[in-house]
Amino acid sequence: MQKLAAAENVLRTALHRSPLLDNRPYEIFGQGSRVNNTYLDPASDIDLVLMLEAPTADYGWAEFRDDVVATLAESYTVRMGRRCVNVDDPGSQFGEMVDILVATQHQEGVFFLDQEGRPIVNFPKQHRRNGDDKDRRTGGRFKQVVRETKRRRLPVLPEAPSYLLECLLYNVPDEVYRTATPGDALAWLHRFQHEDPGGFAALPCQNGINRLFGSGPDQWDAGEAARIVDVLRQL
Repeated sequence: MQKLAAAENVLRTALHRSPLLDNRPYEIFGQGSRVNNTYLDPASDIDLVLMLEAPTADYGWAEFRDDVVATLAESYTVRMGRRCVNVDDPGSQFGEMVDILVATQHQEGVFFLDQEGRPIVNFPKQHRRNGDDKDRRTGGRFKQVVRETKRRRLPVLPEAPSYLLECLLYNVPDEVYRTATPGDALAWLHRFQHEDPGGFAALPCQNGINRLFGSGPDQWDAGEAARIVDVLRQL
């Protein structure tokens, strides 16, 4: 968490130096495996959200994104990734590779466009809060199983998204985690998918608001998720 806090401070200092963002209200907070304490590699990227509060008709996501990129480019090597502004210079003041999701406030969540211009609304604060609550209810077993499952998938399914795995495992009932191994949690998901494929396809994300499966740019295919579960279960 020290690295995350340090990166937040570096970003805040960089933004304060720019007249482009004078009087623009924004919030910076962490997301992803580091802030959720489910990361495997201490050198993994730091994921931050930079959220414009109270966007207006003449200053919304696109204008904010352009001003943020212009500001950071004055001091750092940056590029636009599929969804985030990537700071690719580990020798900079950030000291790490940093991904910054530039977004605008949208009700209780955040709004942004991906590289193809498709709108996405997500809820990173709810994701973190729900994960922390489940970890407390399960005596720390939930996040332990998430980390073990991510580690298990690396040799055979490195392309399996960490976010998908975490959300799938979040839907496993708390009582399974009281004595769970990764195999127990994956076995529950495997049984649930075979016994109730409709219920499996309707599973929510960890934020409890978005659906995990569907045709949206931030959703997955239920059949492919079932295949990933089945492969991991047999390891």
